[in-house]
Amino acid sequence: MKDASLPRPRVHRFGTVLACGLLLLCALLAPKTHSADVAVPLTIDAHHLDNAVALALHMDAERRATLAENACNRVEIADPKVHTDEGPLEVELRLVVTTALDVMGECRGPEPWHGQMTVELRPQTDNSGLAVAFTPLGAQVWRGDGTEGLLSQPAKVLAEKLILPQLGQVRVDLAEPLRAIDALLVELQKPGAEAPPPLEKRSHIQSLAVVPEGLRATLGFALAPHTVTAGPEPVLTPEELAEWARVEDELDGFLTTVIAMLAEAADSRDLRFELLGVLLDARYAIAQALTENHPDGDPVRKLFADTWDRLRPHLATLARANLPALGNDLHLAGFIAGGDALRALDGLGPEYGIEITRDGLRRLARLLLADAAPASFTPLPLEVDQRLRNLFLLDDSETSHIRPMFQKLVQWLVPVARAEEPAPKLTTKVPRRGELQAYLKQVAAILDDKANARLEGKSRLPQRLAKSFTPLVYATAWKESCWRQFVGTTAKPQVLKSSIGAVGMMQINGRVWRGIYDLKRLTEEADYNVAAGTEILEHYLVDYALRRGENRRPGGDDNLIRATYAAYNGGPGQLSRYRRTDTPQWQRAIDNAFWDHYQQMKTEGWPDVTSCYPTVS
Repeated sequence: MKDASLPRPRVHRFGTVLACGLLLLCALLAPKTHSADVAVPLTIDAHHLDNAVALALHMDAERRATLAENACNRVEIADPKVHTDEGPLEVELRLVVTTALDVMGECRGPEPWHGQMTVELRPQTDNSGLAVAFTPLGAQVWRGDGTEGLLSQPAKVLAEKLILPQLGQVRVDLAEPLRAIDALLVELQKPGAEAPPPLEKRSHIQSLAVVPEGLRATLGFALAPHTVTAGPEPVLTPEELAEWARVEDELDGFLTTVIAMLAEAADSRDLRFELLGVLLDARYAIAQALTENHPDGDPVRKLFADTWDRLRPHLATLARANLPALGNDLHLAGFIAGGDALRALDGLGPEYGIEITRDGLRRLARLLLADAAPASFTPLPLEVDQRLRNLFLLDDSETSHIRPMFQKLVQWLVPVARAEEPAPKLTTKVPRRGELQAYLKQVAAILDDKANARLEGKSRLPQRLAKSFTPLVYATAWKESCWRQFVGTTAKPQVLKSSIGAVGMMQINGRVWRGIYDLKRLTEEADYNVAAGTEILEHYLVDYALRRGENRRPGGDDNLIRATYAAYNGGPGQLSRYRRTDTPQWQRAIDNAFWDHYQQMKTEGWPDVTSCYPTVS
């Protein structure tokens, strides 16, 4: 029980919810040649306002509280709800009001009054310009049937007396987020750059308005440019390229840590796969970036910007869901705002001396992970991480962390229904001229075995697609590697490796799939490489192509096969490239060649794989 006669000031700190979010539109609004005032809208979601009201009313975990004037007069309140969709900001509460007189030590009066109360709150900026205060403008009360009743007036008088002063203590304090903006600006300044004060005019609240989404504040600040030397950005030196490779590795670790945590919290299977798709696409892009020259300078900028633009809508979905697994401390909202800040700061241009750094990524991660954020995100572990496999719904023993010797023990203790015959192996790494046909039969046996293993095991493929899966595996291996795990000579075989690091028969990139597959086995064992590739194909077919309804477009189920390969070849973001009109010609040629291979596999059953083999010795 709280004594309403002694209200304690309570400040609801949004902490990181607004941290740096006011910079979201800086790239469009801030002048580039001189400092200027910038106005940025920022919305505080209604459920955050609910929490602020509950805090000011001293409500418990069940969102209930009792305010008392004395032993005989009290108000029990429950379930505060902030409404913003009708214009003014209103708080609705359920009430049980007891009004009585103390007669010789006993409370005597009518039965407690049950009903509801709404209070209109007017938001305003406090004197500091750094916080939002709320002024109660009066209240209405009514019974459950919508009428006031004879006893509503005494109940209203007591409720207003006890509740309105508490609601007057609600605050949205922006001082801490503004300090975080300054710290972030300092963190992201290029070494050696002249450093005028990052904010010539400290951020402040210019105006407030109630909108259907919550409370929108227009925030203003002035940002000063750096003194820069005119001219194009120089090409990165070898030392700078090595440093950016380390930053890219940090970005990879940052995304892996954050997305895995968010995917575990998501209660939507679709959202989980969308998050993991962002991670895979980012890893594809990082693997590509590490092999390219970067004539335009910093290669991390585009990586971060593209990834954040794809990730942010999914984060907003998580924030609106208000998931219990993410807590109610607004870490997720702060993380979104911090990412928006990095995105906007990066877009300001070189005259502001801002760049994405490893320290900036770590600072951003702390907005979400708090004290659990690691000191560094590199190096990422190379061993199989069962947590990631579970998130991808990948649990096949042939590609999991179970080593072959232990796997044999498991099969001995718990016999499997599948064949008594040993799994086919690749006994010839690089075939001589007269061995090619025998070699191709070995490869076909491995491809058949791994495709059938998926179909006979825990396959999630619809039955109608089962007949298409083995040709898909055959054609993918043909297009990716020409059915080769190794190249070179018979005496000195070497694993087939692409320019961006994809290895083996199914051309699986270890950077993209690290933590999911054993990188050493991908390189050394053709059957493991094929098992991983068939698992990835099923994942893309079921969890992306089918889930997103590619088969509902003209072309039907054939689209699922084409989309699956496009994703396999370039990442989930490339799923629809086979049908888009803006697909680059080189990618279109890859997809068309695959489709020719697939149709030949499906109709003829045995491919002309020898056509893509060099003369063997």
